[in-house]
Amino acid sequence: MDARQKAVLGILFFLLGATYLLAQDFWSEPFEKWNRNQVSRMLNDSPWSQIQTLSSSLSGKNSGLQGEKEIFNKFTVRFFSALPVREAYVRMMQILNKYDEMAPEQRREFESRFKRALSLDVSNRVIVALEFASNDPDASREMKRFFETARTETIKQSVYLISQHLNRVELLEYFPPSSDGTGAKFVFPRTLNGQPVIAAGDKELRFEFEVPLNDRGGQSNRPKLLVNFKVPKMFYKGELSY
Repeated sequence: MDARQKAVLGILFFLLGATYLLAQDFWSEPFEKWNRNQVSRMLNDSPWSQIQTLSSSLSGKNSGLQGEKEIFNKFTVRFFSALPVREAYVRMMQILNKYDEMAPEQRREFESRFKRALSLDVSNRVIVALEFASNDPDASREMKRFFETARTETIKQSVYLISQHLNRVELLEYFPPSSDGTGAKFVFPRTLNGQPVIAAGDKELRFEFEVPLNDRGGQSNRPKLLVNFKVPKMFYKGELSY
């Protein structure tokens, strides 16, 4: 092999290595290194978090909301039991509190405050967090009231995890939003009749929620939120995380 061939081969290996590095997801790095944009992506557009917007047109000449002719109801669904989501919340608090600039003793104190979030025992439960935002003030008030007053027994028939091999998995427990800003929590069993919610070969896991809002466009039927998560992508540090 002459010098020119060696040079070409070296460039080829470099390009292949660069392509491999670019293909790696940012979460292959320790969460303490994630930047603000990466945290936002983990919490809003990742294998464990998705945003789904339900829209409806307003009818009538003067039906606009502050000049708008369409209602946008935005739902953010996250697997809070998935470690990368909880790490993203902790990293978000680190960034907001300038953790990277703290003295060692301040870091230790900060870490002790958020230790519980990172070590949460989810061995027998799946926790789905839900947040809501809308350009319709009435819808915002209705959903806020719903989240605050809902109880496990009153919403059991309107929210499910849909397992590919078990079908509907019923709600175990519901928790209203707390001051930590992580949204309402829907808790499901991790196993049902001795079988895991996700089994080998499953391609997706779905969150289903009957939205407690009537369509402002004049329809009486309540919209249904259906969010699909791709199981093969829900691996974190070599393990399935959900």
